[in-house]
Amino acid sequence: MGAAVTTPSPPQEGDVIPAFKAAMRRFAVSVSIVTVSEGQTPSGMTATAVSSVSIDPPSVLVCVNRAARLHAQMQRGSAFCLNILSNEQASLSSAFGGRLSAQERFSLGEWLLSPGHPPALSDAQANVFCTVDALFEYGTHTIFIGRVAEVRLNGRCRPLIYAEGRYHRIVPVPESIETTPPDMDLTWL
Repeated sequence: MGAAVTTPSPPQEGDVIPAFKAAMRRFAVSVSIVTVSEGQTPSGMTATAVSSVSIDPPSVLVCVNRAARLHAQMQRGSAFCLNILSNEQASLSSAFGGRLSAQERFSLGEWLLSPGHPPALSDAQANVFCTVDALFEYGTHTIFIGRVAEVRLNGRCRPLIYAEGRYHRIVPVPESIETTPPDMDLTWL
């Protein structure tokens, strides 16, 4: 006779939130700084809830808490720049994540500031310039869809990763451990 299988009762909402937070801490993500500029005042925040959406049209999504200062500017349809950070830029991520005031943040790093354009971090891995094309409110956040207008690539791929409440660097898996045979077609992914 096999072991008895029990079906757990559905978790209550209060039980799900701590577990969900713990699960998301294990979801390793690349770190970016989203920037906008209205008039002469640049604004920016660290973002990890970022993803590509489509190749045609080229687009990304950025999730922004409605309580964030940047939210109102993006909601007005401001152009924004997704500055994808390298693994040497953890201090910038911390500064734009709230360690420094909004006024002090742009004193760190080398920013390209030009009228009518969002600030671009000159040595970011990539700068993805977007215009807000759509937005969707959900829970405490708004999901902004940005249509990509321009992309600048800088240097080699060396992303800053955030997981378990701290920054990490990635290490490539040795080719001898790769699991996909070279002749396997993965175009369905």
